[in-house]
Amino acid sequence: MTTDTPAWTRDNEGWLVRVKVGGRIQEVRCTTESQARYFATVLAMNPSKPSKLRN
Repeated sequence: MTTDTPAWTRDNEGWLVRVKVGGRIQEVRCTTESQARYFATVLAMNPSKPSKLRN
């Protein structure tokens, strides 16, 4: 499973963190930049396990 580098961007409603994990894009909305950096680190360091359900 590969994890791409997370990216966080600022918009009108706060911060948006995006990271591609196992072929899927995970998104998290945050209110502060420090929260965005924290979630970007967590998502990059702890990739989720693949689902056993079929698509």
